[in-house]
Amino acid sequence: MTKKILKNCSPFLLLVALFFAVSPAFAFKRDWKAYPAWIEVTGVKRVCAVGDIHGSFDQMADTFKALGVAERTAPDAFTYEWIGKDTVLVLVGDYTDRGLYSKQVYDAIHDLQKKAAKAGGQVIALMGNHEIMMINGQVKEWAQTLKSHKKQHYQNTIDSFTRDGVNYDEAISERGFYGQMIRNMPLFAVVNGYFFVHGGINNRPITKSTLAADFMDDIERGNFKKGIFMNHDMVLWNRDWWDDQNLLERNLKLLGVSGIVFGHTPGALGSDKGKIASKYDKIVSIDIGMNPVYGFSNGGGLEILAVAGNKLQFKAIYPDKNPEHIFTVPMPASAYPQTNRKHWMYNYNNK
Repeated sequence: MTKKILKNCSPFLLLVALFFAVSPAFAFKRDWKAYPAWIEVTGVKRVCAVGDIHGSFDQMADTFKALGVAERTAPDAFTYEWIGKDTVLVLVGDYTDRGLYSKQVYDAIHDLQKKAAKAGGQVIALMGNHEIMMINGQVKEWAQTLKSHKKQHYQNTIDSFTRDGVNYDEAISERGFYGQMIRNMPLFAVVNGYFFVHGGINNRPITKSTLAADFMDDIERGNFKKGIFMNHDMVLWNRDWWDDQNLLERNLKLLGVSGIVFGHTPGALGSDKGKIASKYDKIVSIDIGMNPVYGFSNGGGLEILAVAGNKLQFKAIYPDKNPEHIFTVPMPASAYPQTNRKHWMYNYNNK
């Protein structure tokens, strides 16, 4: 009977049937107007930045409080109140894995973005390489197959969802809330003329628009196991680029920025992996290993403040140590105060 039906079908109908047979039931499509590839903000009086959180809710909470941007709604709560007024807070990715509270960190960031916007502030949550590892299946694979103690680092991520009664696979799928949250994240941000990103700069210098175009193409392809998402010479994964000043200067020129703020590598620019460090008065490393698995620090973040004399002051602020001056530089033109600063945030379909 099946052969007879196929024989009597027109070629057009056969093509239609084949299309629906091989096409996925749902394919994620990013709205680039609502969720642009990068975020650019100018004229900000106070910027704060926090490195890799890795499921460490307590350390994140202590960091936010020390920076004066957010406080827990209760001592053991997984929610915050925004207290940062018009501060722009940039989070440079890697919210998941290792710690016990990956899901709760994502929930708190989403909630805080809405609260900050209502108060005149802004929370920008960038994509990290561990976000990619969640949605390309690496986290689940390693939770099942790793033989070392690191296996638990990834099982902790899955457990943070199941403890809340949420199916991990569904949650991170292209239909799921967390899957869409990650797929809609910006790759980088430029705030007051400084480039904020997870891993750093490319080994092949390119402009912001070219970098964004590469990112957009790979998002549209939907294969998170290749391209910019897994290229260790590009901005999500790259390391050791900070030792090549010529490479840095070429990137700064093409990107049109004054400096780089990045995470991804504790101790990238100094011997103390638990402290924020700088190099050339142009790049700042803010991954300080706040996760208890590392134990390098109990948290901390970077403050960039517009100060008298048209300068930007960079300062490291910790919950358990005295603040440390990093450097002070002339203010880039894009950092000068403006009366109409555009605020941007995710809406996640108003969830």
